[in-house]
Amino acid sequence: MNDLNNVYQSTQVDYEDDGGEEMELASPGKRIAAYLINYVINLVAAVPFIIGIYQAYSGYILAASSGASDVTPEISGTSLGMMGLGSVLMLAYYVVQAVLMSKTGQSLGKRIMKIKVVNEDGDNPGFAGTVAMREIVPNLVLGVVGLIPFLGAIAQFGFWVACLVMLFLVDRDRRTLQDMIAKTYVVDAE
Repeated sequence: MNDLNNVYQSTQVDYEDDGGEEMELASPGKRIAAYLINYVINLVAAVPFIIGIYQAYSGYILAASSGASDVTPEISGTSLGMMGLGSVLMLAYYVVQAVLMSKTGQSLGKRIMKIKVVNEDGDNPGFAGTVAMREIVPNLVLGVVGLIPFLGAIAQFGFWVACLVMLFLVDRDRRTLQDMIAKTYVVDAE
């Protein structure tokens, strides 16, 4: 029976600095759903940019595939406008996300899923904890590593697989690599 009790791990985090208050760790399903919501919103914001790129290069690709040798892409005002709109929408999305995460510890996806990021004391980690350490630093490292042919793709894939596996490790408080870098937890919001 003791072995069975040892298998169960609490999904609560105890904060000693605040009188022993406990917060429930966010489930892997909620965290994955929040990530996917953010991803879809980002993709929707990028649609005009993608359309603009397609418009700019579709004629070039067709001409090049027909055997023309001196074809250059023609970027129209419409394609430039779409790329500009997409850029503005993506920038607006990133700014809104950064402000929300800094003020509340929640991205749009986390807010919808009713979870939030807290530091080791149970407080909002602010810009440094939620944006800089959890988002910017890992993405900069992955971006630089991604420049290395083949090895970069393996490293990026490995990073995301490791994070996915870590979501299910209750004995490690479901902390992903970003959580460990920023010294944060993701918990259910009240």
